[in-house]
Amino acid sequence: MVADWLLDTCALNKSFGAVVASEALSLQVRRGEIHALIGPNGAGKTTVINQLAGELLPDSGSIHFDGRDITSLSVHRRARLGLARTFQISTLFDGLTVSENLALAVQPRLGHSYRFWRRADRDAALGAPVAELLDRLDLGALAGTRAGALAHGDRRRLELAMALAGRPTMLLLDEPMAGTGPESSRDVARLLDSLKGHITMLLVEHDMDVVFSIADTVSVMVSGRCIASGPPEAVRTDPQVRRAYLGEDD
Repeated sequence: MVADWLLDTCALNKSFGAVVASEALSLQVRRGEIHALIGPNGAGKTTVINQLAGELLPDSGSIHFDGRDITSLSVHRRARLGLARTFQISTLFDGLTVSENLALAVQPRLGHSYRFWRRADRDAALGAPVAELLDRLDLGALAGTRAGALAHGDRRRLELAMALAGRPTMLLLDEPMAGTGPESSRDVARLLDSLKGHITMLLVEHDMDVVFSIADTVSVMVSGRCIASGPPEAVRTDPQVRRAYLGEDD
């Protein structure tokens, strides 16, 4: 394994009956980079994220994270090693405020039990890291707002803040721009770009403007296979990628 690679997958295979979701998939992500995984619907991108997060086990192949074989580890054990993810579908507690959602996300890192009836601003141990996240994600003005009342772009920022609450080494981001308008997408993109170098990210995203503006490396999946991987401009001009995904002719 190359020392710069934080994540290294080798020959992952995953099928659901006759449907092949991952076929001999090898993917390497360098420390500190934003690595975008793109491809048409049904290419197998979310299945890859689920395998990396531990929600699905591959039929064969291996996954190494930070030099350790995590292929058979549970979601919880991978999270403790520093691997976190976000989802396409919102996973917030809509009845709780932004601060309360963040307090729940911070508690496992601090070894606290879940105390739903205590306000974060009355627990000094939780208050400091929650305040840090509110500031980092520019959510301070919304601290007392219930999550269910947030605009979609603000929900995405809160979800990202909750993923960061555990201070992960790497984030698996599954379509963080999904459902956002152009302005919100730009805000989320700027936020991700500001984290570059501080945290490693594997980004699954359909917004090509975002992908090619913030990604250091782009990998392209088609029918469960990776057909190209490299710097954004090299991938953008790759004839096979243009034919198979970007819909262009030679």
